[in-house]
Amino acid sequence: MAERKMLTIQGIDYSERGVHPIPMGARVGSLIVSSILTGTDPSTRELPPNVEGQAEVLFRNISTLMEDAGGTIDDIARVTFFVQSKQMHRPAIDVEWQKMFPEGGFRPARIVLEVAPQGSPLIQAEVIGLLTNGGD
Repeated sequence: MAERKMLTIQGIDYSERGVHPIPMGARVGSLIVSSILTGTDPSTRELPPNVEGQAEVLFRNISTLMEDAGGTIDDIARVTFFVQSKQMHRPAIDVEWQKMFPEGGFRPARIVLEVAPQGSPLIQAEVIGLLTNGGD
């Protein structure tokens, strides 16, 4: 059986806060799949008030989750973003996307889906990755 690990982001982990009995993500062998990630700041447990702040923290949380899995952002295969408004929220995603994945380097697949509001986050994401280093 492949090695299994529940992934966390200290300070905002769902099970840590008693919100849901689920981890922030899971690693099975080399496969990494996240739960829904938001721009909640782990140090304050607060959601920034604007989309730019939420996007900045969300991308940090993505990186933190990948590190907990034993990988890096280079191991991300696809990111799915869920937004309330593509027109209003995609520009903030694009700014952080270009910082994390600069032009000329590897960029994972990406999709932005417009969905009905799911609570107060303006942007949410799901990440799929595959560890290239075996997670050691």
